[in-house]
Amino acid sequence: MTLSAVELWNQNAFLVINAGAQAPALVIAIARMLASLAIYLAMILLIIAWVRRGKTVRFALLDATGAALIALAAAQGITATWYHPRPFEIGLGRQLLDHAAEASFPSDHATLMFSLAILLLCRAETRRWGSGMLLLGFAVAWSRIYLGVHFPLDMLGALGVAAFASSLIWMAGPSLHRWFYPLLVSIYETGIHRLGLPGSVFPRKL
Repeated sequence: MTLSAVELWNQNAFLVINAGAQAPALVIAIARMLASLAIYLAMILLIIAWVRRGKTVRFALLDATGAALIALAAAQGITATWYHPRPFEIGLGRQLLDHAAEASFPSDHATLMFSLAILLLCRAETRRWGSGMLLLGFAVAWSRIYLGVHFPLDMLGALGVAAFASSLIWMAGPSLHRWFYPLLVSIYETGIHRLGLPGSVFPRKL
């Protein structure tokens, strides 16, 4: 498949998903909330999991966070070296969410959500969290295409970048779990102890 054929598919797929002229106001409102607020919901859920759950879950959350940081750095590198316009920059579809005219590939929002989800899915103790994060990631991906600020390939690219970053953390996992993560958990628990935070809310030595 040639590059032009891929781009044609990308644009046609975008037009299928993008909100039409008769799109319901309620669906647009839901899409806007997902596009703008879902990431904050994900962060809140992960913080709650970190505070309330034990060592195994905390290590998995650190894996996911590491993958997200690597993935976002890689995504920034891609956007800095290769510019792909957003749909509204080429007059395609409807734009229903304010956004700067900057490189679209890959989507930072989807990169973050998918990279948080993948490694949580890989461990039995966090699989439900990972499943929820993945579903939320797909919802974010849909919303940002629906609202006209991203192409479908931006989301597929985000998934690929997230998978790459997650594989790096997975390979480094044994070393990270052996010395680095215990140090981070120890620093956290020492901090909440010195702050005198209530153990009923911030359990120690889980």
